[in-house]
Amino acid sequence: MNAITVEEMLSLEQSLFDKGIDAATLMEQAGWGIACSMRKFFPSPGRALLYLGKGHNAGDALCAARYLRRWGWQIEMHPAYPEIEWATLTRQQLRALEAVPQSEPNGLEETVIIDGLLGIGARGELRDPIRSAVSAINARRMAQAIRVVALDVPTGLDADTGATCEVAVVADYTFAIGAPKIGLLKSKAVNHVGRLEVIALQDLGVGPESDARLITPQSFPQSLPLRAHDFHKGDAGRVSVIAGSVGMEGAALMTATAALRAGAGLVTLWVSADIYPTVSARACPALMVRPYRQWRKISLDHADAVAIGPGLGLMSEEAFEVMVEMLDKNPCPGVLDADALNAIAQHRGHHCLQARHVITPHLREFTRLAPMSALRPREEACAHFTENNPSVLLLKGARTLVQQRGGPIYHNSTGHAGMATAGMGDVLAGVIAGLQAQGMNALSSACAGSWICGRTAEIIVSSRKQSTHSLIATDLLDNLGDALNEWQRAE
Repeated sequence: MNAITVEEMLSLEQSLFDKGIDAATLMEQAGWGIACSMRKFFPSPGRALLYLGKGHNAGDALCAARYLRRWGWQIEMHPAYPEIEWATLTRQQLRALEAVPQSEPNGLEETVIIDGLLGIGARGELRDPIRSAVSAINARRMAQAIRVVALDVPTGLDADTGATCEVAVVADYTFAIGAPKIGLLKSKAVNHVGRLEVIALQDLGVGPESDARLITPQSFPQSLPLRAHDFHKGDAGRVSVIAGSVGMEGAALMTATAALRAGAGLVTLWVSADIYPTVSARACPALMVRPYRQWRKISLDHADAVAIGPGLGLMSEEAFEVMVEMLDKNPCPGVLDADALNAIAQHRGHHCLQARHVITPHLREFTRLAPMSALRPREEACAHFTENNPSVLLLKGARTLVQQRGGPIYHNSTGHAGMATAGMGDVLAGVIAGLQAQGMNALSSACAGSWICGRTAEIIVSSRKQSTHSLIATDLLDNLGDALNEWQRAE
């Protein structure tokens, strides 16, 4: 989904007005979308604290609150201005909200702050009473661990540049109305924007092409099609995983199991002979585990996708040369992660990277692999690396970036801080390989895999199966299905 500027968003809105669609209709659409997204991330009714300005941003918040109240939410308002100063539509939304009776508290509610203070058109440093309201939001978030939802843009953040005022709302979620604004995708804005969700507006259009795009299921329609009733496991593809070493058996198992959970029909896990007994005893029964003593004994002849590197350990020059030869001879797509990337850096083997490959470094791995690129800001680092290498780069981080030579930078916003734990990258590598085996190209599989893993982590926490502190990588393996369904349905 294209990221657009504030000016481009205002132009799209004007095109709707020119068609006879009025601001009240757009506000109703926005309010309904906000309410649905609230229910998506907070499935159980809770208590919504509305911090309101006087413009249409506050009107959107009040409209959403009307639906939330009908669904059992408690609504508490904190207006920054007296009602007499509010916009006409905003006052009308207040009257509509007041007409909905408040239900009784359920005793288990979660409190959520909604930032409806200022919209995307605000500029300059904040002044009171808005500045004081922002400070109050941030103070309550920290003192009481209350999550914050910003509407369209966190108050105090520039929607075009991502720069913040001296005081700006720190949001856990930002619900962008209509389209993601380009400043919300900037790396420097991550800690203020949090999870970015787009609220669709009917007939809005997509705006001009952009070099920055947000990964959404709608951006990759039919990338995971429905299966025919007579579908065969061979139709789902074969994945070969080469991973693991002494003490790192778990990485191999998580990668291979993730490829199965992502939909691959057959997965073969190749492990060194010294860990074969341990791995085969712990492996999912659906996996095929094969030992090897020499790299040349590994066969990729029937593989539709490969995943190489998780937990593999140091690779000798001889083993690396065999890996390069294997990748050169086998035309199937693949994922190179972790120690495969470290081996490329160590042995100066960048020439093995092809357009069908996805590489998935975190920052330290990327610094070893491409030290000159890594010196630059993240977005520039991706562009610099892909100019000189044909593979798809998936640069991990709080806002994972995906790019291939000559294309836009895709930003993934799913996930949360609970994913900052061992093994998440191993699961990601397996999911991408599993998607590739089913026919997804390198770019689509990288974008989809990143989104699906992040969304799975969100679903686990929002359903209260785990918290952001207790989540571990293996939790994702048992819960990928819900996120895969969302991706397939393009929700």
